[in-house]
Amino acid sequence: MSLTVILICAFISAAMLAFAIGAYAAGKIKLKRAVKPIEFYPPRGYSPIDVMNKYYTYNANPHDAINPLMLYWASRGFITIEEDCKRGLKLTKLKNLTPPENIPDGKEGESIRKNYVTEKTYFDVLFGGGKVFYTLAAPSSMQSANERFVKECKGDRLERRTKTTKKLSALVMLFAVLSVVIVSVINMVRDNYALYIAMLFPTIALVLIRAIPSDGEGFEKMLKYPFIFVWGGAPFGAVLSFASPTARISLAVAYVAAVISVFISTRLEIKSDMDAEIYGRIAAFKRFLLEAEIDRLETLIEENPNYYFDILPYCYILKITKKLKPKFERITTDGPSWYLGSLRDTLMF
Repeated sequence: MSLTVILICAFISAAMLAFAIGAYAAGKIKLKRAVKPIEFYPPRGYSPIDVMNKYYTYNANPHDAINPLMLYWASRGFITIEEDCKRGLKLTKLKNLTPPENIPDGKEGESIRKNYVTEKTYFDVLFGGGKVFYTLAAPSSMQSANERFVKECKGDRLERRTKTTKKLSALVMLFAVLSVVIVSVINMVRDNYALYIAMLFPTIALVLIRAIPSDGEGFEKMLKYPFIFVWGGAPFGAVLSFASPTARISLAVAYVAAVISVFISTRLEIKSDMDAEIYGRIAAFKRFLLEAEIDRLETLIEENPNYYFDILPYCYILKITKKLKPKFERITTDGPSWYLGSLRDTLMF
C-alpha cells in the first residue's frame, strides 16, 4: 500500500512538472526556429529599449538600457558626450528628441511608440534644468526619474505577453497547486491524520510566489521570500515532522516539483509570430557580430563609416562588447564627432 501511494503521488508530480517543462520548451523551440541566417543591423526603427524587451523578455533589466540609450541619442545627433574629470560625463543637448524613422505598422509600431514616449520623458527630465547634464552631479530628482523609466519599461514588457502565454502560465500554476492538494488529500485519507490540512499554508505560499512581484517596491521587494518561507515553511515542517515516512516522501517530492513549476510559470513565454520574428532578427544580428570575420566588418565600415558607433548601443544591450573588442581594435576607425575626450576607446568598451 505504501509503495502504491508513493507511485501515485510520484506520477502526479511528474506529470505536472512535465507539463510545465514542456510548455517552457515549446516557447524556446519557437524562438530557435525563428532565427534568421544573417543580419548586419538590429531591426530598423528599434531603440535599445525595444531590442532589450524583445530579446530578453522577463530577464530584461531596464537599468542596463540607460547608458546605451545615451549612446543611441548621441549617434542620432540629439546630444554630445564629453569627459569631465570632476563631474563624470557631460551630456549636451543639441535638439529635442524625435521618434525613430521606419516604425512598423500595427501593434508592433504601437509598442515602439510607447517605448519612445518613455524614452522622451526620461530625456526631457534629464535636460529639464538646461541643455547640459553631468552624470556625477545629477540632482536628487533623477532617482525618481530612473525609477519611473524602469517601471515603464517593465510595463511594456508585461503588456506584450500573448494570450497563449497567459493561459499556459495560469494552467501550470493551477496544476502545481492541484498536485500538492491531491497528494495531501491522498495521504490524509490513507493515514487518517487531520494535521495534513496544514498543507493549506504552503499551498497558499505557492500562489504568493507568483502573485507578489519580485521587482516591486517596499514589502514586495524586501520581504517577499522571507514572508513566504515563514508562512509556508513552518507549517510544512510541522507536517513532515509528524507524518508517516511514506507521506514525507510523497509530500516533499510533490512540493519541490510544484515550486519548480511555479518558477517556470513566471518565465514561460510563447511569443507571437511577429515577436518571434523580431527575436530571430536580433539573435541573427548578435550571431553575425560574434562570428563575422574582420574583413566582413571592414567592408561594412567602408560602406557606412559610422557602422561601429551605430551598433554600439545594441552591443551593450546584447552584452557582447568585450567579445567584439579584439575585432574592432584591429580596424582603424575615426572617433565619433559626438564624443569628446581622450578615453574614447575606454568608453566604448
